[in-house]
Amino acid sequence: MAYTSDLRIKNYIKEVDIQARKALEVFGLESDLCLRIFDESDEDAKLWEDNGLSFTDPNTKQSLGSNDAGWFIKNTPIVIVEGTYGTERGQFGDGQLNRMSHSLGVALNGYVGVTLVPYKGQSFVKKGVRKDIKSQNINYQNAFLHKGMATTALTFSKHNKGKFLIIDPYDKDILKDLVINSVLDYYKKENNLTVCIEDNIKNIENYLGKSIYGSRSKQTIQNLYDVDENLIKCRARFYTQNIAALTTSTKRDGHGLLGKNLIELHSSTEQLFSIFVRLTQSDIATLTSKKSKEFQYLLNNPRIKIICFNDLVFTDDETKQKVQEFKNKNLHQTSEKKLIEDIQAAFNAGRIRINL
Repeated sequence: MAYTSDLRIKNYIKEVDIQARKALEVFGLESDLCLRIFDESDEDAKLWEDNGLSFTDPNTKQSLGSNDAGWFIKNTPIVIVEGTYGTERGQFGDGQLNRMSHSLGVALNGYVGVTLVPYKGQSFVKKGVRKDIKSQNINYQNAFLHKGMATTALTFSKHNKGKFLIIDPYDKDILKDLVINSVLDYYKKENNLTVCIEDNIKNIENYLGKSIYGSRSKQTIQNLYDVDENLIKCRARFYTQNIAALTTSTKRDGHGLLGKNLIELHSSTEQLFSIFVRLTQSDIATLTSKKSKEFQYLLNNPRIKIICFNDLVFTDDETKQKVQEFKNKNLHQTSEKKLIEDIQAAFNAGRIRINL
């Protein structure tokens, strides 16, 4: 049987648990600490209060996804972990966002949510040949932690009681020390929990350097205008998913879509406009009726305003035609980077406006 990322993460967590309990023996607290972890993911999906590993958003009351394991004392969450070796398994970009909501859901409830993922990994790829290795049949590509996710963790942890931390599993002892000091803090004993959290925040800051997520994405909108050309005070981003991408089992992109929205939502305190340039009012109605968990979260979050193609007002026919043609394109077959850049520019220049 293949050694999956999920199994690898859970074995890692079990090893950390053994080490943490050993360190807590000196305080006589090793038996007070409990670890909730399941071999079957069906149990993970239950809510924490139902003995599972999922947490709801306090604002929408909807689940934000299950985690891999959680330490607790007397049913109070201490450290909850969602892990993946995705950066070593071909997740070079937005695919990493599929799990971001899981740890964030923990943090939104005031607890410590950890995403365990290598900041840098290497994945083998099929296309291309590296000149610096002898075999012509092997090629690999570096994969890095998604900077949008890192920015969200950093921003949220700095301004909220709950903490969304990202720990590299190859940085030994960080998770163990976090668990140990969380237990000591729970019992009001001398501890270094604040230092552990601040050190992780510094690690994320060092990783990001001077990068700003919003400036990298070609789908974020800096200036959004209404039909009267008034600048709307908000945070805005447009999305390229069509109805098939959000409903077809082979293309379903709900998790990634939720992750991108969470990045924008928690990078600002402003209203978020999520603009679906390839969805019509009919498509929105279809998604609403299907009650998909991810799209229901967008519909029910009071800070998110959903905009579709029917809500767009174009100042010129050429731009409108481009967006109309874009609706039925297969983005898996043809790259439309130039068109996406053109749409972003059209929003920023007010050639595409919003009918509120």
